[in-house]
Amino acid sequence: MADFFNDLSKNVSKTLKTVQAKSQITVESLKIKREISETESQMNLLLLEMGRMFYVSLKNNTLDEERMKDLQERAKEVSKLEEKIAALKKELEDLELKEHEMISGRKVIGRCPNCGAPIYEGDKFCGNCGAPVKIEQISQPQMADTIICPNCGKEIPAYSKFCPECGYPIKQENK
Repeated sequence: MADFFNDLSKNVSKTLKTVQAKSQITVESLKIKREISETESQMNLLLLEMGRMFYVSLKNNTLDEERMKDLQERAKEVSKLEEKIAALKKELEDLELKEHEMISGRKVIGRCPNCGAPIYEGDKFCGNCGAPVKIEQISQPQMADTIICPNCGKEIPAYSKFCPECGYPIKQENK
């Protein structure tokens, strides 16, 4: 009977750790998705403004060198926002891979070239579509840069605003 309770205690403890970790990933994922949405909105407003400027300039025959420089500066801003969105999407991908590793307890070595599902170390076939796994065809995940939390010393993703281990706020200068 003691073995039953020991096993039950271990399973409950493992489940609680998994739920806690998944909750942290979900919260971080939602923050990133919100930031992507806000950045896309900023970019769309900027593009709309550029379109109006260009149209009015053409209509009034005032598309001069100064107006072109202004449009080019705004185009650079759009490019920066596109880069930010790409980086945020990469962070989201990293979180997804981390979640797959946590759930399975196995290391993700890449994604299936056929369907994009995670491929785990030792897999010979994709668990999602059944395609044979050839190591040279797997797209390798590239995890985001990491930093060390100044409070607890744990290695965390560089994009973190708070340490997922101890909750310590991560300041820009720590990155």
